[in-house]
Amino acid sequence: MTRKLLVLTVLLLLMTITLSPVQANEPWQAGVARVVITPDEFMWMSGYGGRDHAAEGQIHDLYARAAALQGPDGTRTVFIALDLIGVPVKMAQVVAAEIEKQHKLPRRHLMFASSHTHCGPALDDKLSHMLAMKDNDWTQVRKYQAVLNRKVIQVINVALADIKPARLSFGNGKCGFASNRRAPIGTGPYDHQVPVLRIDSPSGQLRGVVFGYACHNTVMGFYQWSGDYAGFAQLDLEGRHAGAVAMFFTGCGADQNPLPRRKLELAEKYGRMLAVSVDEVLTSGSMQPLTGTITPHFEEIPLELASLPTKEKLTAEAAGTDRFLRARAKLLLEQLSVEGAVRQTYPYPVQVWKLGNEITWVALGGEVVIDYQLRLKRELGEHSTWVAGYANDVMAYIPSERVLAEGGYEGESSMVYYQLPSKWKSGLEDQIVGTVHKLAGK
Repeated sequence: MTRKLLVLTVLLLLMTITLSPVQANEPWQAGVARVVITPDEFMWMSGYGGRDHAAEGQIHDLYARAAALQGPDGTRTVFIALDLIGVPVKMAQVVAAEIEKQHKLPRRHLMFASSHTHCGPALDDKLSHMLAMKDNDWTQVRKYQAVLNRKVIQVINVALADIKPARLSFGNGKCGFASNRRAPIGTGPYDHQVPVLRIDSPSGQLRGVVFGYACHNTVMGFYQWSGDYAGFAQLDLEGRHAGAVAMFFTGCGADQNPLPRRKLELAEKYGRMLAVSVDEVLTSGSMQPLTGTITPHFEEIPLELASLPTKEKLTAEAAGTDRFLRARAKLLLEQLSVEGAVRQTYPYPVQVWKLGNEITWVALGGEVVIDYQLRLKRELGEHSTWVAGYANDVMAYIPSERVLAEGGYEGESSMVYYQLPSKWKSGLEDQIVGTVHKLAGK
């Protein structure tokens, strides 16, 4: 009996010595940071095509926040949360190129998420062409964009420099103010789940929290800088937990509105509701630790448009009375002149991070309707799948096949404001979901 115990002890010792870093459960590491990105001067705001002048005031600052995560095997990723209407693809490309140059982090290791606040600055992207800006306004926008690019690079650098041993855990909460806005209002699908990632020091001090919610960030439509309900939620959590950085991502909330809305006290209320939901998860004692490491994937796929306008049609629209059609026609005629054709497809970003052995974190570009979030959670795991919309590039609404067939704003007419020539071709939902499955299965 003694000899058998001796043999077993030796075998266990050998197994311990030969364990890999992941098996040995070496600690995660993380760094967090935030930087103010509020414009230094009043300039045009984005979000609503009917805006007709620059911002007039400020409710609170806008921020870029970042969480750098390092797995036990040394793999590093950075999540960037932006109090902006979207993520200009040119900005993401410039920032990603600089971070790869400085830190050797490939593009797939960066996830850019926007809160989609409609009370933030106009950006140097296609959506801003829906605004009736003059040349000097565009000069101001492009000047701010250059400053913004540098600040996003800065917040990533600071988060990476802040990396230190950490404990990561996750959970899910609930918050109920989002309603489906497609007619009849309030009767369509929704998802009230609030995914939460907790970042602690080894001693248990909260350093950062990442959380999401699938709802348009459109309580307010005034002319004052504000992160809207998402901004209030982040600031509320940072006020509750001194020294922590709170980072929000918008889920697939393209067809979800906060209702009722249009009062500042409602934006504050919804932000507080969301912060309380997150805090209940943080203090529940039921959050689960992340195990394993991080596996990041990123791919651009060609989403096809349903039809292309003729040069004659674009010329007629450019001379017409509808200023939104005129703006789109002008850009498409320029594209036609330079490239010889209007582009039939758009390079659509799909990103999947396997976060430990427990979470599949999906980030989709554009304004994505709720059907995608519900489908991906059904197919990949109800409580282990997180889906961010408005990520990496916000180029248009992304309807499901159901919404595409029904038409309306999310299915068709919104394409005018994003300067795209037509609605999407049928088949995009399976193409996007299929790509997610492929990347999640790698």
